[in-house]
Amino acid sequence: MPTLASPDFGQLEFLEEDILNFAGGVPAFEELRRFLLVEKQELEPFVFLVSVDSPTTRFICIPVCLLDPDYQFELSPDEGAQAGLKDGPYSAVSPDGPLVLAITTLSKSAPATVNLASPVVINAALRLGTQLILSGTAYSHVTPLRLCSTVEEAC
Repeated sequence: MPTLASPDFGQLEFLEEDILNFAGGVPAFEELRRFLLVEKQELEPFVFLVSVDSPTTRFICIPVCLLDPDYQFELSPDEGAQAGLKDGPYSAVSPDGPLVLAITTLSKSAPATVNLASPVVINAALRLGTQLILSGTAYSHVTPLRLCSTVEEAC
């Protein structure tokens, strides 16, 4: 079984089928295309996208359904194809839809924020992902981190 030495999580054992493939990489990290979704019970509700190719690179994420149960977005044909999904409208709380994550920014000198303008969309069944860059949206890339009041009902 392959292992990955992560400075944040130690030795991570995984199977090849655990790898999420991002055909276009992640914006500003286009060369990184293979990630593991790491969950630690003591860090919930946060999840982590850890690069298989550069284990020191990881993104702290949170499921968007915990932030905004009304969150919606639309996939273009190209974006949908990258994640193995049909183009069209999606909701962050659809039980049959993709996993939708917001990358979180934590700072010692400022409040935590999440990027709702560029969600990470993961097709768990096909192990494919993409990060969207929504244009013409009311969502912000520096949305204050606040969990919705109905966390149990949201996802």
